[in-house]
Amino acid sequence: MADQLPFSSRQVANMLAVRAVKHASEFLGGKFGLTLLGMHAEQLQLDLLMSDPLANGLLNPVRLLNLAILSTARLTAEVAAGEIETAARLDRWMHVIGSLAELVQHERARFAREHGAAA
Repeated sequence: MADQLPFSSRQVANMLAVRAVKHASEFLGGKFGLTLLGMHAEQLQLDLLMSDPLANGLLNPVRLLNLAILSTARLTAEVAAGEIETAARLDRWMHVIGSLAELVQHERARFAREHGAAA
């Protein structure tokens, strides 16, 4: 099965997964705020559009994580307004990001076993 997906596509898929998890982890760890999170997610979205569809086994969970990141980043204006309901929404989205980041990590390991990409 490893020979069906070109080496470069495997490496790109792995790199995109690593980037998504890194952005999620740094945001959850408080290293940057919602604005920078949104900028990273927009760039990742563009990169995901140009990726090899044969790598969707790994990239679909990455897309889900990036969608959660984008949705969370869009709460910037509402959070700035200090709404309590919005703070609760942000907290729920942060839990979703954490869970999806964990899913991507597990899928990276599976992808590496099946396709020989670095995990």
